[in-house]
Amino acid sequence: MTSKNKQGTEVDGEQTKMPRPLRRLPALPSADVIRHVRAAAKKHFGMSDRAAGAMSTIWVDPEQVLPQLERPRRMRIPGGDLWYIEGEVWTPRLVPDVNNPRNANEHTYPVAGDAVEGTEVFTMDTQAGVAELTLKVSGRDELTWALDRAMKKTRAKNEPHPKITEQGIMDAPFGVMSTFEFDDGTAAIAVPRVREGSSRVCWAQDTLGHEPDDALFRMPSSAKPIREFIDEINAIVEQPASSISEEDRAKVRCATTNFILIVGFRPDEEGTLDLEDAIKAKVAQEHLNRKADWDTEAGDAVLADDCLAAASRAGLLRGDEEYRWLRGELTRAEAAEAGLEESIEDRFARLIWLFTTQERLVHDAIRRPIAFVLRKDGDRRVQVRRTTKLPYAVELTAREFRGTHQFGDVALERIPKILINGGPVAMLAEWEPTSRTLAALTKAALGDAETGKLGRSSAELAVRALYYAAVYDVLRVPRNDQGANSDRRKVSEVLEAMALDADGIRVLADIVKDGRRGKQPYRRDDDGQAILSGEGVPVSLTNSYIRYELFPKNGTHNDDDSDNVDPFVTAQHTIEQALEDLLGGIALLEAVEDLDGNSIVEEQGLPKVTAKKWRKLARDVVAKFDDWYETGVEYNAPIAHQATKNADDAGGQSLTP
Repeated sequence: MTSKNKQGTEVDGEQTKMPRPLRRLPALPSADVIRHVRAAAKKHFGMSDRAAGAMSTIWVDPEQVLPQLERPRRMRIPGGDLWYIEGEVWTPRLVPDVNNPRNANEHTYPVAGDAVEGTEVFTMDTQAGVAELTLKVSGRDELTWALDRAMKKTRAKNEPHPKITEQGIMDAPFGVMSTFEFDDGTAAIAVPRVREGSSRVCWAQDTLGHEPDDALFRMPSSAKPIREFIDEINAIVEQPASSISEEDRAKVRCATTNFILIVGFRPDEEGTLDLEDAIKAKVAQEHLNRKADWDTEAGDAVLADDCLAAASRAGLLRGDEEYRWLRGELTRAEAAEAGLEESIEDRFARLIWLFTTQERLVHDAIRRPIAFVLRKDGDRRVQVRRTTKLPYAVELTAREFRGTHQFGDVALERIPKILINGGPVAMLAEWEPTSRTLAALTKAALGDAETGKLGRSSAELAVRALYYAAVYDVLRVPRNDQGANSDRRKVSEVLEAMALDADGIRVLADIVKDGRRGKQPYRRDDDGQAILSGEGVPVSLTNSYIRYELFPKNGTHNDDDSDNVDPFVTAQHTIEQALEDLLGGIALLEAVEDLDGNSIVEEQGLPKVTAKKWRKLARDVVAKFDDWYETGVEYNAPIAHQATKNADDAGGQSLTP
């Protein structure tokens, strides 16, 4: 597992930066090549002179496009084949869809009567040609206004991931040459109208500081505007790197994009579909018939393997055998024979350390592959920190349990959640897995506890105990099972409390001792002897006993009800009050009127800077609420399955090889 491939990333703490590098733009292509493209489009596609002329000037390198004009590529849709060409274009030349389907359910129609903001739907009489569309509209001002509204709505509804400012446009938009004819008699225009990817183009043009009339009229008017644009971008690139602002860097990244231009349609049966119908079908197919996302667990498995392979390539593992062991390719007997595994939890401890350590070489190697995925869950980007890398270590660990008779579905759902919830205890101190005996590790951990802080040994003991606490259902994720007295500490916080206490150290050591024997951890008296039940069998060590009897929150037992104030509920009330205050503030703002009795904010809106700031704050708050909702659903799921020692649990069953 060695490789000399260079990593195109820069790791800074828990942030992995992989922005698109800055590059100078080439000069405008020669007029000769542009004329060849124009003539070829008319000859091979039957494109009108106006549309062919506009199309010939959008390409950064028209010579690369020329061969495609004779042999366009094919894109299958139900009912026929779309024909297209593809290449790099100047982003300012692209015109987003004025009637973007993404906003279709928000248009204000004339049937609404005296609407507050006026009619928003923009009516266009569309005629499909062989290689282009012709659209008849009322006038230039109306078209500009409609496009401006559409672009603002599109940006408000959909922000691409990764951010346009970091990567530019990554996925090529596609569109079709469209000629706009105006009822007011002004000269027609032809532009490349985006039909899929309008969100990306809207954000890119906003980053460039361009307005709708730039793409519609100014940029296509002559070579001068594009030449000035090229000079502006190159002037940024030529500055010393340290003096280039993030805004200017974003402009450089957005200056060009790959673009797919639809140049024709061949139906399976003549007369069934035209070019406009075919494009609509393709756009709908992109949005309504998408591939299903991977399950979270499947994504974790892929990334876990990639991270582990990266560590191996960087020479951070002890050869190929350790790589195979950590990946789950060796049996326990094979791992023991290779000298990799003395105790059952050794593999888990090694994985947790690899995915949480701050040791620079290991941290950076593990972190880099994640940046290449630029993962996004739901509508929010996942900012990868040490805690969000934990699921990858846990996924690799879970391969020990999956597909065996010993662990049923309930256990397979429960164990990873406990490991993830308890994993942060590994981040509270610098440590690494050692080969010390349990007695030696316990003695050193007791020494750590005397300092009042988590140390190398107590952290290692807590991590090893976490493995068995999850397998044998000794600890569970927090629950709201006792109202105000509920212990909502994470498993990691309970483990920390135990590791800071001499009695807790002994309990952690007992959990490891029993687990290594393949037995359910049990309660012991002060002499270390098993506490027996009425049936004469050891009483199991349980989550409730640890949380509410041995190591209760705040160090006090729950039999004192003098203080029933629940800070969790209090904090919720605070947020509710803040939301009510926000609604009241909005009402006050709307009530401010001008001399004519009109609401100022309804008439004039807000300053752009203020509106952007408030929108971002609101989006962040909604994203956080969504996260909390999803976490609540996830935490409530296992609560319905109270752990019982049955075929679905690991209790009392051996984990030894």
